[in-house]
Amino acid sequence: MLQQTQMDVVLRYFGGFLERFPTVASLAAASEQDVLATWSGMGYYRRARMLHAGARHVVEHLAGRIPSSVDDLRAIAGIGRYTAGAIASIAFDERAPIVDGNVARVMSRFYGIDEAVGSSALQREAWVRAEALADACESPRNLNQGLMELGALICRPANPSCGECPVRRMCATRSDALPRPKQKTQTREMNIALLVITDRRGRVLMRRESGALMQSMLHLPHDNGSLFAARPLRASLENPVGSFRHTITNRRVVFTVHPAVFKGRIGADYAWIDPEELAKFPHPSYVRKALDLAFG
Repeated sequence: MLQQTQMDVVLRYFGGFLERFPTVASLAAASEQDVLATWSGMGYYRRARMLHAGARHVVEHLAGRIPSSVDDLRAIAGIGRYTAGAIASIAFDERAPIVDGNVARVMSRFYGIDEAVGSSALQREAWVRAEALADACESPRNLNQGLMELGALICRPANPSCGECPVRRMCATRSDALPRPKQKTQTREMNIALLVITDRRGRVLMRRESGALMQSMLHLPHDNGSLFAARPLRASLENPVGSFRHTITNRRVVFTVHPAVFKGRIGADYAWIDPEELAKFPHPSYVRKALDLAFG
C-alpha cells in the first residue's frame, strides 16, 4: 500500500483491509472484485491485483507459508526487488538491502552520489551501497527501517534537518543539494463530463472499464474517450450539478457532473448499481465524489 501512496492515506485503509483479509489464505480465497472494492479509493489498483495474485501463489504453491529468502520471494507474483528485500529483512532479519525513494536520497547525500532523482544511475549505486551496509550491519531489520525513517523524517527532500541527523559527521553532502532534481513530467489538463443516469429504482448506470489504467473498475459513463478505454456514451445531458478537480497519475482532470437521459440499449459491460451499495464494488474515488454532487 505504501508504494506510491503516503502513510497518512494508507492508514485510512490498512486496518479495514486487514480486517477484511486477516490472513494470506483469506485474501487468496476472495474474488478480485472483493479485493478491489476493499482497496477502492487508494488508486494504483494494479497493486491490489498483484497482491491478490501473490496470495494465491503462496497458498497454491507454498502451502500458505511466505518464504524468507529474497530469491524465493521474488518468484511470487507482484514481488520485486524492493518488496522482497523489505519482507526478507524486516520480517525475517535476513541480510537483504532495500532501496525506496527515501533510502536512495539518503545514499545519494551520504555518499555524494551526483545523479538525478529516480535515475537508473542513482538506483544502481544506491543498491550497491545498501547491500554493503546490509552485509556489514548487526541487524538488517533495524538498519533498513532506520534508513527509511531517516529519509522520511530527517533527510527530507527539501529542508533536511541536518543538525538532528545521527550520521551528519560522516555525510558527504550535509544539505539538500543531492540528488539532483529530475526533469519534470508534463502534466496534462483535461475536462471530462460524467453522466449520472438513473432508472426508476434510483440505481445509477455504470460501466466496467477494460483499459490498463482502471481495468475491472466500475465508472460512470462519460463524454470524452481520452482517459478511458470505454467509448463515450451519447446521451442527452442536463445542466451540470457541479464540478471538481481530481488527479490521475500525470493528468489533472476537471470532472463536470451532468444528470443525463439515455434511451438506447446498454451492453453487457454496463450495470445498474444502487449508490448505497457502491462500496461493494471496485471503483475509483472520483465516482463517489461525482455521486455526492449528484445526490447531495
